[in-house]
Amino acid sequence: MKRFVSSLPLILLLMTGCAGMGDPRDNAIELMPGHPYEVMTPGHRYFTFILNAPARVVLESHTFPGDTGVVAPAGQLLDADGQLVERDWNSGHNSNFRIERQLEAGTWYLRVTTPHASLGSFGMMERDYRYSVTLRVDKSR
Repeated sequence: MKRFVSSLPLILLLMTGCAGMGDPRDNAIELMPGHPYEVMTPGHRYFTFILNAPARVVLESHTFPGDTGVVAPAGQLLDADGQLVERDWNSGHNSNFRIERQLEAGTWYLRVTTPHASLGSFGMMERDYRYSVTLRVDKSR
């Protein structure tokens, strides 16, 4: 019985398949212009948005008062194939990421990471990593 219990994590991994092997963009959260998306935990997130016509976009993070400098989300703009187009760590207000760029019509992705997040001594986060992500689209340019 002891041998079975110690093998249980491996058995469960094999039964569920390689769930971690899929493309994370498949589960990307849709960003809507003018509607901030609030994040409460560290780690990486994928967002997506579709442009029906060429437009100038601004993607940025916004940390909350008291978290400036502690919570530091980094943004990476990716094209439909997942290729890096642009990245930013801290050129926005209060050291948030800010990506401003003219883009062609199509599907785009934003990968956001919190590189300074770390686990506490009990394997849990010692604090929330609250921030929001916004998309602004200017079609007039």
